[in-house]
Formats: sequence, structure tokens, C-alpha cells
Amino acid sequence: MRLDRLVLALALGASLAFTATASAQVRRPLPVVQRIEPTSGPPGTIVALVGRYFDAEQTVFLGSAELVVQSRLPNRWTVTIPDGAASGEIEVRTARGNVRGPRFRVTQAAPAPVLSGFSPTSGPAGTEVLLRGESFSPRVSDNHVFLGDVPVVVRTANPTELRVIVPEGATNAPFRVRVTGAGEATSAASFTLETGTSVASFEPAFGPPGTRVTIHGTGFDRRAARVRVYLGETRLRVRRATETELEVEIPRAGAEGRWLVEVQGGGRAFSTGEFDLRYLPVVRAIDPRFGAPGVRVTVSGEHFGNDVRQVTALINETPMQVRDIADDHLVLEIPEGATSGPISVTVNEMGPVVSRAELRVVPRVSVDGFSPRNGGPGTEVTIHGRGFSATAAYDTVTLSGQPCEIVRAAEDQLVVRVPEANSGPLVVTVENAGEARTRQPFVVTDAPTIASVTPNDGAVGTEVTITGTHFGTRRGLIDVRLGDRRMEITRSSDTELVVVVPPGARSGNIRVTVRLQGTVTAPQPFTVPEPAPAP
Repeated sequence: MRLDRLVLALALGASLAFTATASAQVRRPLPVVQRIEPTSGPPGTIVALVGRYFDAEQTVFLGSAELVVQSRLPNRWTVTIPDGAASGEIEVRTARGNVRGPRFRVTQAAPAPVLSGFSPTSGPAGTEVLLRGESFSPRVSDNHVFLGDVPVVVRTANPTELRVIVPEGATNAPFRVRVTGAGEATSAASFTLETGTSVASFEPAFGPPGTRVTIHGTGFDRRAARVRVYLGETRLRVRRATETELEVEIPRAGAEGRWLVEVQGGGRAFSTGEFDLRYLPVVRAIDPRFGAPGVRVTVSGEHFGNDVRQVTALINETPMQVRDIADDHLVLEIPEGATSGPISVTVNEMGPVVSRAELRVVPRVSVDGFSPRNGGPGTEVTIHGRGFSATAAYDTVTLSGQPCEIVRAAEDQLVVRVPEANSGPLVVTVENAGEARTRQPFVVTDAPTIASVTPNDGAVGTEVTITGTHFGTRRGLIDVRLGDRRMEITRSSDTELVVVVPPGARSGNIRVTVRLQGTVTAPQPFTVPEPAPAP
């Protein structure tokens, strides 16, 4: 019983499948031709059928002539009208029946094109050529032109002339013209490809007005009058010309940009790079004309630009740092280790331009010592060191802020006169060479003076009063002598000393020394009587 049911189920399934397949075949629609493009034309015309439900098993007829299907797309087929076909309806034939479409009118075949000649007969790629003949189509798209096997662009068309452009990649070959629905013609002569006009390079790549530039390339003409050269929008005169080189000069007004070379009867070409108009810097003055390392110098001139990264400044091959920049000046710093010499400036690879004047590099001012170490106003002090100026006007020496008179000046020594000032270090300033000071102070002293000595004679043990000034109040700093004998001080003040004539003293001038202040000698001698002879 189960076996019978299985057999029955299989039979029913097969029957249903067959019925479904048959039903699908019956329901499949016939093709529909909605329109054809174009609706008329001579044998050879390619016609597009636009519609639905096309498939590969279908065939297309025009009357009794079967049409060759050139391409098949789901809703668009293209066919070719054969020779001998007559006007009629387009018909699509299928196994299930035939479908008629729009009517196509077969017209008389157009006469085959004739290509009688062309000009010019040679030239580089890009050359425009005029093809002359007959029976060309006035519709540009109906004329298919080839140079050898390379397609050629048709610019304009009329029944007797075609203007075409020689393509890149073409070789020496005849022209072929194929006119849709009319046939094909080939020129008797070949077109000769020449080397095209091209700009390969130029040198230099930058420069100022007056620069002579050589342009390298191909397809130039040795007759300069047949060559035009433009730089940007400016036309330049060709000074020298060959087939591969042109020489031009940048005009006084300047120009920059891409190069354009036009050759009469040839071609035209642009350069890939641009010429950059750059001016040589101009150095007019240096201020100051001398200085020590670290001093900043202003260089005046023109065409320095505004980018410190494009400026190189040297003094005797030693780089100088650019501290400030404007188109008309540079501020440079004298480097360590620099020696005297001219300054050279290069801006954006233009130069170097060398200054006419030299920058004198001087050592930084330094002080090694001085003498004497103390003295009153008017004392001449000699300062030893280096970096001083032999021109006294460039040297300044101060003591506690007060200027000292410069008596003599040399590069390693200054002699100055001490002013009324407090004690302190001597400060030496040299223009463009810096400042230095003494390590030890100069002590400004008030030298003692003696107005009177009373009495002016006396034996050993006599008290003597010395009056004057600037003795001080510290007895330990005062030394009073008569000859080489020290006199004892019994009383002292800044204006008076009382001393005792010492044993062994002899007549002479009394001398008072105040430490760090100076020494003074009495103008009149002090008389010590000779001791009485022994009885």
C-alpha cells in the first residue's frame, strides 16, 4: 500500500512539473520592436532596433533579406542593411511566430568617397591636415579617417574637404577615409611624420633681467624669424636658433612663467617647468665698519627679500647670522672666529655679491690690569688690556659713573686722568667692541697736606705740632718721620698731629704718610741741634 502511494506521488509531481514548463513556454511574450534608428538609408547602413524580449534564437529580416546582427543588448540590437535589400518592414522571426516592426526605406547608395590629395604632406603630431576629395559626408560623425591604422580626429567636414589632426603614435602612412554607407578611399601618397615641437628643458631656471636662457627641445627651426618664444605673456626675441636649441634674453622689464615655443608651419609646445625671475642682491653700505664678535652690522642695499632662510651672508667664508631682514637691508651678527674682510651676500641662490668695503673685526675689549691702584683726582692711571681703539673718540672710561679724561690711547693701553669721583672699578667701553672693567677698584685718595710745623726746631723729646688736612682719625694708619727716624704720635686729629722728636734724629724735612691716602713732606726743614760735646 505504501509503495503504491509513493508511485502515485512521483507521477503527480512529474505531471505538475511538465504542466508548469509547458505553461511557462506558452506564456513567454513575443518580441516587440518599438522603433528603429534610422528609418532609412543605403545598403551598409547600421540600424538600431529598440524593443523588448529579444533573445539569441531570433533572426531579423528586411523583406526576404536576412540582416546580420552586429550587437545584441537586452533591449537594443544593431543590424546592417545588406546590398540588394529592398524597402519594407523590419521583421523579427521566432520559433513561435514572426513579429513585424517599423518600415525601413532603402535609399540609393551614396557614391564612394574619393581622396584626391592632402596638405601639408608632412608634419609632427598635432598638425592640422586638409584632405581634399569628393563624396565626403557633411556630417562629421559619418566620416571615419585613419592614418595607417590609427584613428584621426575630424575637426570639420563638407562634401569636398575634411580637416583632421595628426594623432600621437601615428607613423608614415596613407590616409584612409571611410564614409558611413558609402565606402572607403585611400590616399595615393603617405603622410610623413616629422619630429614634433617639444620643449625638453631650459637653463638657467632663474635669473634677473638680461639673463640669456637656452631652451632645449625638438622641432625648432634654424630660421629664427619662423620661431616665436613667449615667457608667460611676454614675447621674447630669439637671438640664436637651431633645430634643437633656442637662445633668448630676459627683457629689462622682466618676465617669468612657462615657456611657449611656436614654430611657423610646425607645432607649438609649452615647457613643464617655469622660469623664475630673480634679482641679484645689491650691497651699498656697511654700518658700522668695524666691530667685535657679537656686534650687529647693518648691510644696506636692494633685493634681499624677506625670508632669512634664503639669505647666506659670509665674512671671509665664515657664516654670519641674519638677525633681521627687509628688502633694503640686512642685520648681521659678527661671528666668533671671524677675521676682517668684505661681506658676501647670496639671496635665493642669486650671488654671491661682495661688498666693496671691508668689515674690520676687532677683539672684544678686556682689561688685564692698571697702575697705580690709588691716587687722588688728577692722578694719571695706565690701563693695560686689548680691544681698545687707538682713536680716543671711540674709547670711554668711567670711575663710579664719572668720565675719565683719556690722555693717550693705543689698542693695548689707555692712559686716563682720575676725575673727582668715589673709589670703584674702572669701566672701559669701546664702540662696537663691548665693555670691560677692572677686577680691583681704583681707590680715590685725599692726600694729606701740611700747613705748618711748630716749632720748626727742637732737641730730642721736643713735642712738635703739625697742622694740615686729611690726616685721618685712625692713628694706626699714620706714619710720621724725620729723616729715617719715626716720630711718636701723642695726639692726632684729621687736621693736627702732635709728635715727639725721636732719639738719633737729625735735621731734615718732616714727612707724613697716611696709608692709602698718600704722603706729604713739610716744605720747611726741622732743625735738630747737635748734642753738646761730652765734658
